[in-house]
Amino acid sequence: MAKEPERKRVDTPAGHISYREAGAGAGKPVLLALHGLGGNSATWRAQYAALSDSWHIIGWDAPGYGETMVIGPDQTAFATLALALMDHLGVGEFSVIGHSMGGIVAQAVAGEGGDRVKHMILSCTHSGSAKPASEPLSASYATRIAALEKEGSAAYAAQRSGMMVADGAPEAVRATVEEIARGVTAAGLRTCATMLHHADTRPVAPTIRCPVLLISGAGDKVVSHRQSEALAALYPAGRHVRLEGVGHAPYMEAPEAYNALLREFLST
Repeated sequence: MAKEPERKRVDTPAGHISYREAGAGAGKPVLLALHGLGGNSATWRAQYAALSDSWHIIGWDAPGYGETMVIGPDQTAFATLALALMDHLGVGEFSVIGHSMGGIVAQAVAGEGGDRVKHMILSCTHSGSAKPASEPLSASYATRIAALEKEGSAAYAAQRSGMMVADGAPEAVRATVEEIARGVTAAGLRTCATMLHHADTRPVAPTIRCPVLLISGAGDKVVSHRQSEALAALYPAGRHVRLEGVGHAPYMEAPEAYNALLREFLST
């Protein structure tokens, strides 16, 4: 698999953000790609390679990832930062794809961006944990942060990569997921996990008018079938595709099928 484009960094009025891009060119539609907790802008390696003939793909690094600043752990603040990146790069209309944690942000971006957002793709994600501001971070997130701080990024990535892929996934795929996950830092994981803990996209969903594609993995060990179905219920006009034989990283486990879905949907 081809390597991802080089990381870039920009300073916007909302703060500094790092990102990668492929397929830049006049007249090409833009796809903003938002990764999950275990990823970064390199997550979309297979999509940069396969889709940049037709789309200008911009993959950001979430707050605390790559060279992006840490900001307040709030879904609207994350959306504001993502829209600031689009503004800085001179992008007007765009489509957005969000995977897992990035799917929460994608929904917030679509809500805040309004008519600027032409398509929304939600990949292996949900509507947020919706915990009140007074409630401390859940034990599952706190344990992951503590493990990363104690054991280091390499050990953390090795442990999490097994959760990301379906049972029986090729070792090369798991190894690539692990390689990318080594970039996770405790600061990034803490701010993004806190955002997820309190996020709630249910009030946002009715305001989103663009076409919606929901993708889930039949072997996903991170986002449950119940969570996928609950999210689909928020977007009754959306299309829900459940991919067999993949887990929580279908963009890498089955890139041909995943990219074909994106190409078809984004072309409508």
